[in-house]
Order: sequence, then structure tokens, then C-alpha cells
Amino acid sequence: MAIKKLVWPAAGILAAAVAVVLFVGLKPGSENSGGPRIEGQVQNFSVANRPTEATAWRDGQGGKVSLADFSGKVVMVNFWATWCAPCVRELPSINRLQAELAGDDFTVVAINIDTGGEAVAAPFAKRLEIANLALYLDPRGTTSRSMGVNVMPTTVVFDRAGNEVGRLEGGAEWDSPEAVALLRWFIDNKS
Repeated sequence: MAIKKLVWPAAGILAAAVAVVLFVGLKPGSENSGGPRIEGQVQNFSVANRPTEATAWRDGQGGKVSLADFSGKVVMVNFWATWCAPCVRELPSINRLQAELAGDDFTVVAINIDTGGEAVAAPFAKRLEIANLALYLDPRGTTSRSMGVNVMPTTVVFDRAGNEVGRLEGGAEWDSPEAVALLRWFIDNKS
């Protein structure tokens, strides 16, 4: 009788362990999941599938811009600031990524959140030679708050319909092979 009491709890623990292994083994990016590979520079990318509320930010000339302006493209929105060391490190790679992938299917929107707006962001971007990225501004933090940005930098990827498909909190080398492969997966899997 004592043996039967031990067998059932042990079987339950074993089943739970197998479930955890299977769940972890089938996370997005694994060979079995059918999703994008998430590794290396983008290993902390969190896959999502959620609609995004309409929000707008400003371009360098003060005009309103929103995700709707990029309808039909996969859009990588990166929030950055001049005071954010990881942002400054990753901006050149984002600039190179835009040069490599931008076109009819993809674009990068790098939104500066400095409260000084264009007066702070434009000279800084020029000094870093960020020539492939348009200057977008969110000096009041309205857009970053509406998109749930809590960490700088944060990069959010949207599908062609404007739905968030994932995000990475923290910096990355966005022109690394694994980052480009992740973005190409979303570009190639048109939905």
C-alpha cells in the first residue's frame, strides 16, 4: 500500500517534468515550432500577436506619422534616446539594417524620446552618421507609453496589418545574421 502512494506522486512529477521539457523545446524559434528562429543577438525577442491601438508621433518637420502610414510593410519601431548607452550602441546597426532591408516590404522607424525633441536628436543622429533613418520624435512619451515601452531601448516589430508580432527590450546588433533572419521571417511570411 505504501508503494502505491509513492508511485502516483512520482508519476505526476515525471509528467510535469516532461510537459516542461516539451513546452521549452517547442518555444518560438525552435525547429518544431514553425516560427522564427530566435537566437544570438535577438535571443530575448518575445513573440506576440496583438493588435495595436492607433498612435502617432512626429517626423523631423513636425508632421504627424502613424503605423497606418506604413501599411503593407513589416515595420520595426525602435525607441531610443541620446542618454541611453545601449541605444547609442545599437543605432549604427539599425542604420545599416535600414540600408540593407528597407523597401516595399520593410522599414525601420527609429523614434527618439528625448524631451528636447529635434534640437537634441537631430545633431546627435548627424554626429553618429545615421543617414539611412528618418528622424521621428516622441518628446512627450505619448507613443512610447501607448506601446508599453518600459525599458530603453525597446524595439517592437509590427506585421503588414499593424499588429505587434514581437518585441525586444534592450539592445541588439540589428544587422547581425540572426537579427536579419528574424526580420526576414516576418517579411517572408506575409499575412
